[in-house]
Amino acid sequence: MKKFIVRLLTGSAQGILMGVLPAAILKYVLSPLVHSKIQWAMHLNAILVLFNVFIPILIGMAVANQFKLHSLETGSVMLATGAASGSIQWVTTKPGFTDPITNIDNPVASTFYVANGSGDVINSIIVASLAIITIKFLQRYVNGFGSISIILTPLVVGGLIGLIGYLLSPSVGMITTKLGELIAFFTDFQPMLMSVIIAMFFAFLTITPISTVGIALAISLSELGAGAAGVGVVSTTVVLLINSLFVNKKGTTLAIFLGAMMGMMTTVFKKPIMILAFMLTAGIAAIPVALFNVQGTPTSAGLGWIGWGSPIQSVVADEGEREFITHLVGIGPAIITWVVVPIVVGIIVNLIFTKGLKLYQPQDLHHEIK
Repeated sequence: MKKFIVRLLTGSAQGILMGVLPAAILKYVLSPLVHSKIQWAMHLNAILVLFNVFIPILIGMAVANQFKLHSLETGSVMLATGAASGSIQWVTTKPGFTDPITNIDNPVASTFYVANGSGDVINSIIVASLAIITIKFLQRYVNGFGSISIILTPLVVGGLIGLIGYLLSPSVGMITTKLGELIAFFTDFQPMLMSVIIAMFFAFLTITPISTVGIALAISLSELGAGAAGVGVVSTTVVLLINSLFVNKKGTTLAIFLGAMMGMMTTVFKKPIMILAFMLTAGIAAIPVALFNVQGTPTSAGLGWIGWGSPIQSVVADEGEREFITHLVGIGPAIITWVVVPIVVGIIVNLIFTKGLKLYQPQDLHHEIK
C-alpha cells in the first residue's frame, strides 16, 4: 500500500508539473509579444495554456508509467482520467445556437466539448488509482483479456472507470471546494496565523511526492493563502540551496533552484529533522505575507521561485487572474517577501540547526538528482 501511494502521488506530481510549468515559466516572457499581436507568440501562448487542459491526461500517463504499464494499458488510464476530470466538458445547446467557431446557427440541438482548465485534479488522481487497481486485477485473474485486450481494455478501464470517475466528480469537487472555502474563511478571520500555518504546511509538502501545485489547484487556493503557500515553497528551496552549495555538484544545486526540490526527498527523509528547519523558516518568512497582504492564484501558490511564478503573480495580474487576486503589492514589498526575508531567515535557521544544535550537517544533503 505504501509503494502504491508513493507511486500514485509521484506520477500525479509529474503529470501536474508537465502541464503547469511550461506556461508558468514562459507566461511573462510571452506576454508583451502577445499584446503586440505577434502571431507565433500568440499561438505558442495558446498551446501552453492548453497544456492545463491536458493535466488529467498527463496524470494518467505519468501514473501508468510509475507502474510500468504497457502502451495499451497506459492509454486506457489516460482515457479514464481525461474523460472523468472535467477539464473537457460537454454541453448540449438548444436549436438555433450560434457555433462560435463557424459562426453558423445550428437548426437542431448540438453537443459541444468545451475546455475547462485543469478540471478536478484530486478526482483525476482517484480515477488513476481505480484504473491501476482494475488493470492489476485483470492481469491477475483474466490474463488482461488476452487477444481481445485491444478492444476490452480501453472499454473497461477507459470507459467504465471513466464513467465511475465522472459520476464521482461532483461529490469530490464539492468536498475540495468546501475545503478551499473553509481555508479562505479562516485566512480572512486570522490572516497572520493562517499565513504561518499554510506556509509551514506547503514547506513540508514541497519535499514529499504530493504536488504543491496540485493541492493548490484542487482547493482553488487564492489571495493571501496562495501567497503564504508560495513562501512556504520558497523557504524549503532556500534551506536546501544553502546546504547544497557546500556539498553537491552545481547541476544538482541548479536543479533545486529550478524546482526539483522533490528530487531531494529520499535524502531529506534519511535525516527528517531537516523538515523542521524548512517549516520554521516558512513560519517566520510568512509574516511579511500577512503584513503586506501578498496574494497569488491557485497556479502560483505551489510554484515559489519556479519561473518566478509566485513573486511575479503578487505584483502583476491579468484580467483573468483578478478572480483570485484582490490586492497587488509593489516591487519593494515583493522583494522583501520573496527574496530578502526567506534568504535571511533561512541562513539564520540553518545556522541554528547545523552549528548551534548540530541536528544535521550540510553533508547530510549530499545527493545527485537524476
